Amino acid sequence: MANYLAIAAIARTLLRLIEEQCPRDEFTSTPTFQLYQSHDFGTTLVGEGFSLMLYRVTVNAARNQTPRRGPDGVLRRPALPLDLHFLLTPWASEAERQLRLLGWGMRFVEDNASIPANVLNHSLTRRERPAFDPDESVELFCDPPNLADYLGLWDKYKTRWQTSVPYVARMVPIESDLTMRDEELVRTRDMRYGTEAST
Repeated sequence: MANYLAIAAIARTLLRLIEEQCPRDEFTSTPTFQLYQSHDFGTTLVGEGFSLMLYRVTVNAARNQTPRRGPDGVLRRPALPLDLHFLLTPWASEAERQLRLLGWGMRFVEDNASIPANVLNHSLTRRERPAFDPDESVELFCDPPNLADYLGLWDKYKTRWQTSVPYVARMVPIESDLTMRDEELVRTRDMRYGTEAST
């Protein structure tokens, strides 16, 4: 089960994979691959390359998770299932090259939509604790918002409007470190009447 490092691991992994595979002949200068915060759209942090921004986090509707018993046998509180909404943006000094990068980026994410745990854990800068268990993976889906929400998102960045693609990683379960009281299973039922204790 994933821990609190999972959000950072997913973002770093997607950006790292794009950086490693991106066609370098599409750039006229050294490209930049950057995790963005919202205020970065008002800067020239990336002139050519790709940016990735986590712009929305929601708790998945299937919130009612059951307590989970870990490999150590300890019962822990239910996981918190998160939906992570990312905005992938290609940057180029020329419109046609930007569109070529957009096409490449969308095809690349579609071809690599399922990311296994060993790849996700490799991207962390803090590796003393893996973000995901070995048998886990994350699925990415193209998830465009409705037009009003999309325009509302870009209304804050009018001077740096860029064609971007929204993706979502659904049901990323963040495990709790808190344990639960583990009661014994009821094996017998005693239906006899009790007697009043003498005073």
